[in-house]
Amino acid sequence: MAQGELPEIFGSDWIPKSTLDFTQPLLAVAARREILLFVTQQHDGKISLVADIWDHLITSEPKQFEGPSWSKFSKRFIDGLSKGLVSQLDSKMAEEKQSEVIPRRDVETYVTRRNTHFLLDMKLMLRRLAHYMSVTVKQRLDWQSHMTRTRYMDEVLKQIFTDGIETPDGSKFGGKGFRSTWQEAVVAVASGLKSNPNADLSATPGNGYQGDLVAPMIRDVGLALAMGDTPLSVMAA
Repeated sequence: MAQGELPEIFGSDWIPKSTLDFTQPLLAVAARREILLFVTQQHDGKISLVADIWDHLITSEPKQFEGPSWSKFSKRFIDGLSKGLVSQLDSKMAEEKQSEVIPRRDVETYVTRRNTHFLLDMKLMLRRLAHYMSVTVKQRLDWQSHMTRTRYMDEVLKQIFTDGIETPDGSKFGGKGFRSTWQEAVVAVASGLKSNPNADLSATPGNGYQGDLVAPMIRDVGLALAMGDTPLSVMAA
């Protein structure tokens, strides 16, 4: 980026490459509620616009969505929001679009970039809803199992650090460690990754290990366990 140029907004042109299979239909009224709650939290100034666009488009849509229909509607909704944002600027600030709103930034450029961030947030939010509706019962049970194991191991580590453990020379090993309590849900990340738990410990990518790599740093030991690591190897690390 040359001096004076605006930084790139990464992902601004992103769109999902495929639809997801829902495990149950997504009710339109529930989707509207979740979307407006998100907008209220992150972009409260856009509540009215988002609600108006939704209410206008939903009249020609079913009362509930499956994966393909939600994907199609999401594209319509984002397109409607984009046009609404442009219309809003043209109708309210047409004569001021070239005025400098902050140093070296005119109104049109400034608002357009902010709208780009907003639309990206909305696209990701719509996709998160789709992922939520595609979660299977088996995945939820796997997550619960991994979270329970993570918490149990965490309690054992806490006891070791708090009470200490006798060493061969008669002293005690103890100390302080970072725990994973309340961070157990990170195990769900493994559902979107490819693991190879049966690979030899000496295996490396392309040489005996065919899968994704994770590098937990703090409070996310559950992800390492979900990817196939063992409590013993984690405790010995």
